[in-house]
Amino acid sequence: MSTLERYRTCLRSVNGEPIWSVYHDRAVTYTAIAFDQRDGIASVTFNRPERLNAMTWLMIEELLEAVARVAADQDARVLVFRGAGRVFSSGDDIVEGMGDRHRGGDPDGINADRGLHHELVKRLLELPKPAVAAIHGRCHGAAWVLSLACDFRVGPTDALVGDIRAGRAIFAAQGSPLMLPRLIGQSRAMDLLMTGRVVDGVEAERIGYFNRVWLPDAFEHELHAFLEALASGPTRTYAAWKLAVNRSLLQELDTYTDYEQRLTALVRETADYAEGRASFREKRPPMYRGI
Repeated sequence: MSTLERYRTCLRSVNGEPIWSVYHDRAVTYTAIAFDQRDGIASVTFNRPERLNAMTWLMIEELLEAVARVAADQDARVLVFRGAGRVFSSGDDIVEGMGDRHRGGDPDGINADRGLHHELVKRLLELPKPAVAAIHGRCHGAAWVLSLACDFRVGPTDALVGDIRAGRAIFAAQGSPLMLPRLIGQSRAMDLLMTGRVVDGVEAERIGYFNRVWLPDAFEHELHAFLEALASGPTRTYAAWKLAVNRSLLQELDTYTDYEQRLTALVRETADYAEGRASFREKRPPMYRGI
C-alpha cells in the first residue's frame, strides 16, 4: 500500500469508524514497552530501565505494533516516545544481545528483508499524525535513528544525544545518513556520524536536531503543553503536511537501505570492525589499524 493510499484509507470511515483499524479494539499486552493513551495523546515508553532501555527485537516488534495501533485509532491524535528511568534509550542491546526475532524474514537468509529498523523508520515517516521523541538523559544508536524518523525532537538542556557507534567501528546506520543531513546539513551530519561525538540539548537545538529545548525543571510541564497543542490541532492537515515533506525521503528510503546494507556487509569484513567489538567486550580503548 502506497503512502497516499494509507492516508486515504485512514480518512475513510464507515459509520464514523476508520476502516484501517485492525488494532483498534484488540487487547495487546506489551513486555518491552508501556503504552498509554489519554486526551488524544498516545504515549509509548521504552520500558527496560535496568538496561538503559536498550532495544531488542521484541521491543522493536512491539514498537511496530504500537505505531500501527496509533495509526488505526482516530482518537489518537499525536504519538510521543518516552524512556523509563534515567535515559531515553542507549540504542540496540549489544551487551546482552537482541534476542529472538519473530517478525519479517530471516535477515541472513534467502528471504532476507530490509529489517525491522527500516520498517519502523518507514512506518513513522508515513504515520498520518505527528510523532514526537521526548528525549531525556541519553539517546544513542537505534534510538537516535528512531528520533530522526519522528516529526519533532524535544528535550531538556542537559540531554545528551548522538549516534556514537563509529567509535567502535560499527556501521549500522539504519537510515541515519539519509535522514540526518536533511535536518542539520551535510557538514554537521558528517561530523556527528563519523566522530561519534555527543552533543547536549543546547547544541542539539542550535544545529537543528532538537525542535524545542526546555530547562530540566520545566521539561515535563512544557512537554505536556506541547503535546496538548498538537493533539488539539487539525490532525488530517498535519498528515498532509507531513506526507508532503517526507515524500522524497520515502521515495528514496528502500533503494538507499539496499545500498546501506551492502556497505554494512563490507564493514563487517574489516579487522577494525572486529577490533571495535572486541574492545567493547573487554572495556578498553580500541586500537584501529585502518584495515
